[in-house]
Amino acid sequence: MAEKLLVRALKGGKSTKIVTLNGKNMTKMPSMLENLPGLKTLDLQNNRIPKVCPEISTLTQFQDLKLMEFYCEGNPLFLKQPVNAVKHKDIWSLQEITSRFIMNQLAEKDPFLMQAIEWYPQVRNIISQGRKCAICGKSFLTTWLECVEFFPPSKNWKISRNLQLVPLRILICSYKCFNQRDPNLFGIAQV
Repeated sequence: MAEKLLVRALKGGKSTKIVTLNGKNMTKMPSMLENLPGLKTLDLQNNRIPKVCPEISTLTQFQDLKLMEFYCEGNPLFLKQPVNAVKHKDIWSLQEITSRFIMNQLAEKDPFLMQAIEWYPQVRNIISQGRKCAICGKSFLTTWLECVEFFPPSKNWKISRNLQLVPLRILICSYKCFNQRDPNLFGIAQV
């Protein structure tokens, strides 16, 4: 059945705007979608697709697609399995320690550092890449841990009614902050 729908969509060529393959027991994304440059909505909900096809993930052949809507809920695209983090002592480089000190002092409006930073454009460039820790709110330069928090989507978003939680990327500065996190905040690990 899914094959017939795909063949019909491919016959439409550039004029095909919507492809709906909802609940068709598919186990992989159809890579033929690259032949539909006018595609605006792709619905692959409630299938058994375990990963995004390379054409979509690397955007090598899908760069001309201008999808406005992409529905993939109900597929096992990623696992939510908690993994214990290895406890490492935070060992920062001298540049990281100095950058954290300078960024946090600038946040407190230290007049000496605010004036001195004007004389050193290289330092300004380095600390301009700093981020704020989602737990303690202090500045850091290099990412210690990338996390994700799932939250309910805004009612203004145009999304599937089945979507109940959306992942939000959170950056944390140290293992100390990671231990103080909310229980709904998960570290991202390569397995």
